[in-house]
Amino acid sequence: MMITKKSPSLSLYSKTKVDSYWEVRSSGQMESPWFDNLRHPLRFNSLDQNISVDVAIIGGGIAGITTAYLLSRSGKSVAILEDGYIGSGETGRTTAHITHALDDRYYNIEKKKGPTNARLAAESHTAAIDFIDDAIREERIDCEFERLNGFLFLDKSDKESSLERELKALRNAGISKATMINDSPLESADISPCICFPDQAQFQPMRYLTGIAHSMNTDKEVQIFTETHAQDIKRAETDSIIKTDKGHTVTAQSIVLATNAPIVDKVSKIYDKQLAYRTYAIAARIRKNSIPLALYWDTGNQKLKDHVKAYHYARIQKTEDKNFDLLIVGGEDHKTGISINKNDFEARFKRLELWMRKIFSLKGPVVYAWSGQVMEPLDSLAFIGPNPGKDKNIYIATGDSGNGMTHGTIAGIILCDLIQGKDNPWANLYRPDRKIK
Repeated sequence: MMITKKSPSLSLYSKTKVDSYWEVRSSGQMESPWFDNLRHPLRFNSLDQNISVDVAIIGGGIAGITTAYLLSRSGKSVAILEDGYIGSGETGRTTAHITHALDDRYYNIEKKKGPTNARLAAESHTAAIDFIDDAIREERIDCEFERLNGFLFLDKSDKESSLERELKALRNAGISKATMINDSPLESADISPCICFPDQAQFQPMRYLTGIAHSMNTDKEVQIFTETHAQDIKRAETDSIIKTDKGHTVTAQSIVLATNAPIVDKVSKIYDKQLAYRTYAIAARIRKNSIPLALYWDTGNQKLKDHVKAYHYARIQKTEDKNFDLLIVGGEDHKTGISINKNDFEARFKRLELWMRKIFSLKGPVVYAWSGQVMEPLDSLAFIGPNPGKDKNIYIATGDSGNGMTHGTIAGIILCDLIQGKDNPWANLYRPDRKIK
């Protein structure tokens, strides 16, 4: 990845890009750094005829691509319909932490769902990390994947007892390698004590999707269509039919809605079980090796009365530049639609920058700023499985919270099993029709 942006002032946060393809680029007007080293958008042909397949997947992010990848290996014929480009939605706006350190905290999951379900949550996210690692090796994908430590440290509003509670819950959940450390991993700031999570990971998400998509593109059982908008879904006698905005149809035995938020909600009422949040991210230039390579998260502002305690998260992205890498920092989340004026939008980016400069003693310029949409389930667990209602052949994946890379991967694993009629050990944990207490 080359750093191609000029050093901007804070006016970067209010800059609006003019792009004739804005409606198919992403969910925001400002781009993340993941697109900079792509020669062009990951574009395939748009659908121009009626087709029939075993499984149609709406959405070309990590959940949709992973589901298609696994189904194609099982012998199913698959069509992916993406109204933008591959990864142009929320996957292209992630900060790409690959971790089983859940931002909803294991002690909360244990309290709400019991120790067995907390263990299953840990098991599924750990398996997702391993799956990504294995897929990268098998498909020989160059996506800057690295295993590394993650560090959870206290927000200034939080107490050390919250780390102690989490460490106990982690051990109950089977994450036995997590340890409390009393020495700060940073020279720039004392963030001790903190919990160290060994063997986490990070990658360049667009390169990962590109590699997986191209590995499937050679398979005649998989058809990928971009700039193809699914406008309507109708139930036929045995199959379902997707109609696009251009009037073409896809007939499929099963349909997967991998669209971050489901586009069919008349019966399932999934929107009653989760809340939409906006999260913000910036990337700044740093000198190579000036900050230890790791994932960093604080425990969030405990003074907030919101469902989600907005927290900060950070990582380093290596670049091809001989002197500089990128420090990527995110946070300042709020419920979507609550903060709507321009001044508040800019203020959140500025607060994020102030936090970054304080924790990492950073003086380098901010060169990217963007935001993303996060769906927060009310009981801390994603919704993956059959869409509640009569149409049992329609499946959804939503409620990723702050763990989209692993949740999207878990979705692919679960949905592939369910569509084939196989049992999956995590399916009941994530079932969309569960009651929220």
